[in-house]
Amino acid sequence: MSEWIIMGDVVKSSDADQVTLQRNFTQLIKMVNESFKAELASPLTITLGDEFQGIVKSKEAIATIVFALEEYRWQLEIPILIRYSVTLGEIATEINPVIAYGMLGSGLSEAREALIEMKSEEDRLVLNGDFPKKLQMALSLNLLLELQEQWKWKDREIIKGYFEFKDYKKVAKDLDKDVSLMWRRFKSLDFTSYQKRRKLVNLIYGDRD
Repeated sequence: MSEWIIMGDVVKSSDADQVTLQRNFTQLIKMVNESFKAELASPLTITLGDEFQGIVKSKEAIATIVFALEEYRWQLEIPILIRYSVTLGEIATEINPVIAYGMLGSGLSEAREALIEMKSEEDRLVLNGDFPKKLQMALSLNLLLELQEQWKWKDREIIKGYFEFKDYKKVAKDLDKDVSLMWRRFKSLDFTSYQKRRKLVNLIYGDRD
């Protein structure tokens, strides 16, 4: 039976302190699993220190999980980038609802191979399998990931505030900063474009007009 398989790994993980990376990565994966149990047929499971895999219940849930991983890493102040391999493929064994481990099938192999191959590519997400709108799905999420990748770690407090409040006035108050300064920072970080790209992803993955 074909299922939506998601795998990911941390970009340039060998450059990081391994103990800190593993602690932060575990915290991020745990937070996503706890927040989105209903969207996961099998929870995100760390298979190596810097890699994970899981099974989501729908095409729409793929976007939900990627959004969460990307946005929670700012909220948790974890300075990592993740590559994603998403495959609609066969899982021959029973789906494990407790841990995404020990399952077999060609879809898992395809997702793993794609994750290895994409390490030399610029895009941070690749989609595999036979399904409608694959190009649109890949392009829309990669555009969102591309914008996030342009954000600088020195701006993490503002970015974290944006994801919490979505309002520059509230972020300015929370950080005790000048309101006009915060408005300019929101403009320079292009949060309006981020909102548009996020909406586009939701439209495409949710098959909405």
